[in-house]
Amino acid sequence: FTGCLSNGFRATPEVHSLECAAERIAPFTLPAEALTFEPPPEAVVARFRNGDQERKIHLNVRLSEHEQEMLAQMRQEAKTTGAEFYPSVAAMATRFLSRARGDAKRAVKLMRATQRWRSAYFQDGPVSDASVLEDMRHGIVYFSGRDKALRPTIVVRARRIPQEWYAEKRIDKFIRVLIFCMEYFTRYMVVPGRVENLNVIVDMQGLGISQVPVSALAEVYGVLSHHYIGRVYRFYACNVSFMLNALAGAVKGLLTDRQKQKLCMVTDVTELHQDFALHQLEEDLGGSRPVATQFLPFPVPPGPFGAGDANGPAAKAVPDAHDVLSASGALGRSWDPKLTSEANRQLEYGPRAVEILEACGLPVPQEARRDRHNPCMNFAFRSMESRLSAPEAASAPE
Repeated sequence: FTGCLSNGFRATPEVHSLECAAERIAPFTLPAEALTFEPPPEAVVARFRNGDQERKIHLNVRLSEHEQEMLAQMRQEAKTTGAEFYPSVAAMATRFLSRARGDAKRAVKLMRATQRWRSAYFQDGPVSDASVLEDMRHGIVYFSGRDKALRPTIVVRARRIPQEWYAEKRIDKFIRVLIFCMEYFTRYMVVPGRVENLNVIVDMQGLGISQVPVSALAEVYGVLSHHYIGRVYRFYACNVSFMLNALAGAVKGLLTDRQKQKLCMVTDVTELHQDFALHQLEEDLGGSRPVATQFLPFPVPPGPFGAGDANGPAAKAVPDAHDVLSASGALGRSWDPKLTSEANRQLEYGPRAVEILEACGLPVPQEARRDRHNPCMNFAFRSMESRLSAPEAASAPE
């Protein structure tokens, strides 16, 4: 691995962060529609009334000349300071640049902080389905559907956090479930250049001001905003009490346009129909699907995904589209102006890609028919995937 570059940064072998047995990967974790989805302009770059803008889709898409210049400065800063990054962190470079408002040195500093966090958090091994299975049965945090732009949605049911977790100061259990969700998302639920963001629906049903688990929700925000930078498209707060809603309205007046775009106070859950098909939501969140009672595999249905669609899930959707991309293919890469547009948009495929693409009736790129993996770049990922598919992983005890 010595001397390898990942996304233009000196690379260090990827930390093993996720382990999930095949039978616990939901069949519609990644819908086939995501493989060809063309995000609308506002889903790629959000533009605000004050003239500010924020990139949402970062990978395998053309960057502005200014972004390319700033990215080059980041790479030079990292080289000068001797920084090395996991490929997963290097792929996030322009997300850090966006957070740093174009300050290359600050962006590299943020990258190094996430590198240290990932190294420390996963030093004793990956977060696995077996390790979170018992805690996930509470249904506190789970994926439950996708919006009209095919962005997956995490549901957070704050009132379901067991009281003993507070008494025993075990909010780390809650955070571990969240991190499992995020690692699962970045590996299995995205398509670089097409779907790279998620939503968070926070259900506040039955919670008064004094009952809001502020520390737990602050931890959610902290993990997502510091170490999964630029992934959250929108937070929806649902079933909020009158007093909480009034307080939130006052606070929202102090937020920047970027922050306001991410926060949506839902006064009536039917408002979610503007962004979601009904079967992508549970009944108490304005949808047509019964409230979930099992949470792993995640209860994610197939399409369609059109806003307000009331026709229910497609009967003949092709499952397992998450197997089309390899681990490094799911990471993606920043646009390289020295390469052709076709080369920049090219994805990297997994061993089942041809089978699944043909089942979907989609064209099969030549790259999917041959092994085009860069051994330097992808050694750690191939090792990870072989472990994920190993018999002992599939038979992990519950």
